[in-house]
Amino acid sequence: MKITTLSIKRGITFFMIYLIVIGFGLFSLVRLRIDLFPDLTFPVIAILTQYTGVNPYDIETTVTRPIEENVSSVENVKKVSSITSQGLSLIILEFDWGTDMDQAEIDARRNIDMIRDFLPDDVRQPIVFAFDPSMQPVEFLSVTSDQYGLAELRRISEMDIEPRLERIPGVANAFTTGGLSREINVLVDPNKLQAHRFSIDYVINVLRMNNMQLPSGWVDDRTVEFSVQTSGEYTSLEQIRNTTIANIDGTPIRVRDVAQVVDGFKEQRQREYINDVPSVLLMVSKQSDANTVQVCKKINERLESIRTEVPQGVEIKTFWDQSTFINRSMSNLGRTAIQAIGLAFLVLLFFLLNIRSSIIIAISIPTSLLVTFSVMDQAGLTLNMISMAGLALAVGLLVDNSIVVLENIFRRQQLGEDIMEAADKGGSEVSMAITASTLTTLAVFVPVLFVPGIAGELFKDMVVTICFSLVASLVVALTLVPLLASRFLVFKKELENRKGVFWGIVFRIKTSITGFLERLKKSYSKSLHWSINHRKMVLIITLVAFVLSIVVFATSGGDFFPHSDQGFIVYEVKRAPGTSLDEMDKTMKQISAIVQDEVPEAELVRYEFGQGEGFSALFGSGKSHAGEINIKLVKLSERKRRQREIDEILKEKFKNIPGVEIKYQEQGMSQMFGEGDIVVEIFGHDLVKSKQIGEQIKKMVEKIEGTSQIEVSVEEAMPELKVELDRNRISDLGLSTAMVSQTISSNVLGTVASQYRDGGDEFDIRVQLEKKYRKNKRDLENLLIVAPNGARVPLRAIATVVSSKAPTEITREDQERVVKVSMMVSGRDLRSVTIDVEKEMKKVVLPRDYRLEISGMAEEQAESFMYLGIAMLVAILLTYMVMASQFESLLDPFVILFTIPLSLIGVALFLFVTGTNITVMALIGIIMLVGIVVNNGIVLVDYMNQLRQRGMELIEAVMVGGETRMRPVLMTALTTILAMVPLALGVGESGENWAPLARSVIGGLMVASVLTLFIVPVIYVIVEKRSEKHLKKREARKEAKRQKLLGAENV
Repeated sequence: MKITTLSIKRGITFFMIYLIVIGFGLFSLVRLRIDLFPDLTFPVIAILTQYTGVNPYDIETTVTRPIEENVSSVENVKKVSSITSQGLSLIILEFDWGTDMDQAEIDARRNIDMIRDFLPDDVRQPIVFAFDPSMQPVEFLSVTSDQYGLAELRRISEMDIEPRLERIPGVANAFTTGGLSREINVLVDPNKLQAHRFSIDYVINVLRMNNMQLPSGWVDDRTVEFSVQTSGEYTSLEQIRNTTIANIDGTPIRVRDVAQVVDGFKEQRQREYINDVPSVLLMVSKQSDANTVQVCKKINERLESIRTEVPQGVEIKTFWDQSTFINRSMSNLGRTAIQAIGLAFLVLLFFLLNIRSSIIIAISIPTSLLVTFSVMDQAGLTLNMISMAGLALAVGLLVDNSIVVLENIFRRQQLGEDIMEAADKGGSEVSMAITASTLTTLAVFVPVLFVPGIAGELFKDMVVTICFSLVASLVVALTLVPLLASRFLVFKKELENRKGVFWGIVFRIKTSITGFLERLKKSYSKSLHWSINHRKMVLIITLVAFVLSIVVFATSGGDFFPHSDQGFIVYEVKRAPGTSLDEMDKTMKQISAIVQDEVPEAELVRYEFGQGEGFSALFGSGKSHAGEINIKLVKLSERKRRQREIDEILKEKFKNIPGVEIKYQEQGMSQMFGEGDIVVEIFGHDLVKSKQIGEQIKKMVEKIEGTSQIEVSVEEAMPELKVELDRNRISDLGLSTAMVSQTISSNVLGTVASQYRDGGDEFDIRVQLEKKYRKNKRDLENLLIVAPNGARVPLRAIATVVSSKAPTEITREDQERVVKVSMMVSGRDLRSVTIDVEKEMKKVVLPRDYRLEISGMAEEQAESFMYLGIAMLVAILLTYMVMASQFESLLDPFVILFTIPLSLIGVALFLFVTGTNITVMALIGIIMLVGIVVNNGIVLVDYMNQLRQRGMELIEAVMVGGETRMRPVLMTALTTILAMVPLALGVGESGENWAPLARSVIGGLMVASVLTLFIVPVIYVIVEKRSEKHLKKREARKEAKRQKLLGAENV
């Protein structure tokens, strides 16, 4: 028994089944995790090593290169890159997609542990972590006050706010940066130190040895056992001051005699402001498997209670809440889906003029979606911007099967069949056709699942979601739709027999629409008849249109991802290397003033500059002469200008600030790819030569229209004082380079001698020279060096202090130095600008052993476009195979396949008219078209074959088939097109991301629908006539052969 027949006969059973399914769907919808992007396991591991106070050259030699050489042997490593800057080494390992990243992280840690003893003693333990988008903070909070200082604000953040947030289920950690951190400063006077003939290293060792608490065993007093604990830790600053350094001639020399002991702060290397008010920044990250929206909601709820518990005058502001954009995007996509359902309802009402039919279809859409939610929940998918877009796109596709079934039932009922019979036969008659059309659509999406790289991983959720919903829609179309039709699709008394003004208006509207549809059907019949009689002319016109569309495609612009408006603008700010924090402070306030004057839409303005600590170094500027300014805008519905428009105005204003480089940082999907839209990489060991080549390239690409924010990665060198040691003199004194370097570091940077405990917390005891004794080159030359034999010499006696310059950053790829020229693209498409840049690069004359490569988003775009192109070819092949199986013919599928390349006419025209560049989204839309455009063709050809099997002549079967299927073809096309109109408009949060995809489908489907109604019948006639001709020739040859054989027998 067919499933359609079974659903009609066992109606109550199927109603109960669907009620259960709907219940599970609603339950699953509540359970689904909500996130911005799908769960992506990026094949990337980062190794972060801090070596405070050391320049990039030395860190490259002593830290970066040894680690690079060691970890490059980790299995499946595809690329090793590194950035070495002042006090920091960051190494990035890129693996092949599909690598077991847990094992890769273990292997990387093991390799680093093997060389840990060969790294400098005072370098911090390298931090190894797999890159996970979820590690990025979901909320940024600013803590400000007009009553408390930055030190107290930091203490409140670390002690009062952080622990309470970290106890929230789903929160991984909270991290405070900025402000002032408490530190016990032992500020040594070098003159007093020299007078007592001590070295600073001696003072450090004395403090270290006098601040220890060690277990000393056990004492067994018969029946009681006591543990012995030696309490030797400092409990007050006075104890530190009174620590005896030495006893000379019976006179104790104490720490206070050579140094000041101050309850102070760590040297401030980073500053944070919110709306020009000094602040402390608190970053909150969620656990990787936690629901972003739920976690942010709990954080905000907890903050309400925290605000009442912190000291009065302390203000906690939420600067960035990732859930805000997610909620707005989801709401926008949700509204889009609801609008699509509404438009589909109106289309059906227009064509069928029966509200019950429209209601049946309207019920089938959410039912299919709820089934999809259940499957998504069980498959472990999240409800994110990608999967939600898949659902919004699927709405237009979900109705296709139901429309074909319902229209067939509706038609048979109008022809006089009983409703039960019409529902049974109407559903069964088209069951094979809609199954085949669903399979072709599924076959189109399957290759996308195998596209390697970020594009395949990113769109996997969308593809899987659409596939789930399509399978659900097929089941609903074959069971629920016939069931509802058999019970509810009955005709009441005619409208003309009803009385009243309202029914009179309704009757006139219905009469007008009926008349219009009849006229449309007659016009189509005449046009189809003309097309069949003028087949050559129709094909020539179509071919010319196709060639023109290819020309349009070839000259069209190409981008990777559309630019999205997240209501969050980020600028990177740089001044000359060596610029002090105070000077950067003035610059950032000047920029902030411009923003506040020019952007009334700004809700909050936050800026930071300097070198962050720990993980904050990954999210900040990371350099003393660099900073970042973030502008949080009010939501899109409350402002007239988009993010890009505001950016263009600000960039013009920023040009008036001398000596400052301000660069716009792309956010959203584009943020995932590279350092710029186009990056030219210069490989070579000599940074000076590479920088010269980079400057040459910069001048060349500046002339290319559309390039902006062009930047050479090697900045102007930072001023430094280089200590060149005299090895012979050092050796004569019994010293080593390590001993001298350690003494210099202790004097200038300071050394943490020990920790001071207070109230359960630990604070560093840092020993260093007073600031007034370490301000210039002369102070450095006068540093006292004490030899093992007791000799005391100034540094100038064993070394030369030279004023020089050092690079602020050294970049390496696959263990080679590289200088990068990065640029953004604005006003033109990425593909066209990349072509122009490649032409210019061919003109560059390179020294021996130097080479150029192009990377960035341009590289990702080229790779993704190539793989998506392959996916499209595979999709066409799979579509052909499904149709060949459906028709049991190798020839019939070609009739329908003609609509695929010809649908590009509509895509090219629509993208050109709307000014839309070809992006990954547009290509996904074109791939979707492969499965969509053949659906109506399958139903049409299948019906024409049925008519011919019933004995109709070829032309008659084509005419009847076309006239009969015109209405369902237009209905399915219009519902899909109108369902995608809200997405195509690109309005609301994240709307720009999906507009190219929807526009591709709309343009292609508009033309494909015409092709289905005219070109498919024309090609069908040509193919069938040729088949009949070949069949007649074959029969004639067989007859001739038979006659010949009969003649031979007679002879």
